[in-house]
Amino acid sequence: MIDWLSYIILAVVQGLTEFLPVSSSGHLVLINALFPFDSGLTFDLVLHVATLVSVCIFYWKDICKLASGGVLELRRILRKKTKPGPNLLMIGYLLAATVITGCIGLALNHLVESELRKVWIVGSLLILNAGILWLSRKKGMFSQCHGDMNLKVALIIGLVQGLAVLPGISRSGSTITAALLLGVRSTDCAKFSFLLSIPVILGGFILHLPDFQTFDHGRLPLYFVSAIVAAAVGYGCLVFLETLLKKAKFYRFAPYCLVVGCVAVVLSIL
Repeated sequence: MIDWLSYIILAVVQGLTEFLPVSSSGHLVLINALFPFDSGLTFDLVLHVATLVSVCIFYWKDICKLASGGVLELRRILRKKTKPGPNLLMIGYLLAATVITGCIGLALNHLVESELRKVWIVGSLLILNAGILWLSRKKGMFSQCHGDMNLKVALIIGLVQGLAVLPGISRSGSTITAALLLGVRSTDCAKFSFLLSIPVILGGFILHLPDFQTFDHGRLPLYFVSAIVAAAVGYGCLVFLETLLKKAKFYRFAPYCLVVGCVAVVLSIL
């Protein structure tokens, strides 16, 4: 029973923190420090795939529109040599940002998995994350577009997402804040950020596929239930976050990150 409870709690934490701008990796480091419990890499991968499913369900219409529209626009280009349409351009922006993120993520991966998982470092990065979220109030401060995404903005967001592999820096928080500061429309900020998370999470899953060789089939029911919990909680967070962005109250997560970060730093010193 305790085993089930521990896994379900981790699933809820993953579902909550994967999309809310508070850093899922940072929270998992702090939870493991307070309550030493090794769920294993396989379980972490299962939870990430679960949250990936929730993104795909939430943005299913947008994904289908991009895919079908992109194919039609590509056919027109091949036949009539016309310019790329909005769907094909958006796919290009997502791919360009993903390449930047992937290069930075691979370069920092060893450092993140070893040296940067100390509680005081995670706490310090959460404090930095609070500052990033507070900056989201300055929408359009570094305006590089007129509401619509462009290649320059996409590359900057990809760079920011790559740096968000640091435990304590929120991927969604940093990318959405960057998009807001660069002048992208609020609703499009969230959409681009979470569509961008699809290839990133999928790439991480493929990279760690060999780890499934040690998968314990006896835990399949536990993993299955945990995945459903993480996906359901993640979907709810996506709905909540989109509402917050429409009301321009994204910065409200900053005080939480500041408090948790300060507590983590103080506890690590003590």
